[in-house]
Amino acid sequence: MAVERAYPEMIRDEHYVRPFDGWQGYAHVRVWRPAPDQVTVMLSGLGGGCTLEKLLPLLRDEYPDDTVEFFFHVPSDWAALGYYAALTVGSDGTVVQTRMAGDTLAARLGPTLYATEDPDDETTGWGGA
Repeated sequence: MAVERAYPEMIRDEHYVRPFDGWQGYAHVRVWRPAPDQVTVMLSGLGGGCTLEKLLPLLRDEYPDDTVEFFFHVPSDWAALGYYAALTVGSDGTVVQTRMAGDTLAARLGPTLYATEDPDDETTGWGGA
C-alpha cells in the first residue's frame, strides 16, 4: 500500500502591498508551516521600492515565535531565465541569495509551490538554478 506524503500547510498567499520610501511597494508572499514553530516564506514579484533588505525584517516580525526560513523566486520570461534562491541575512543587513533548484523546494513544500506561482511565470520547475 502506497503512503501518501504529507506536505506542509500553506497558510498565506497574498499580494503584499506596503509603502516603502514614499513608493507603494509590493511582493507576492507565500508562507507554509512545516512545523508548529517554523514557517517557510517564498517571495517573488518585488516592485515599487520593495527590496529584500526592507521586506525580510517586516515579515520576520509577523512571525515572532517561529523560526523563519526565506526563499526568493525570480520568474522566467521571454528575455531571461528565472531562478529560486535560499535567502540569508548578513550581520550588516545585506541579503545573500544562494541559488537552488525549484524542484528541491517543491519536494519540501508540495504541489502548492508551483500551483501558486505568479501568473506570468514561464519557469519550467527547475527554476534556472
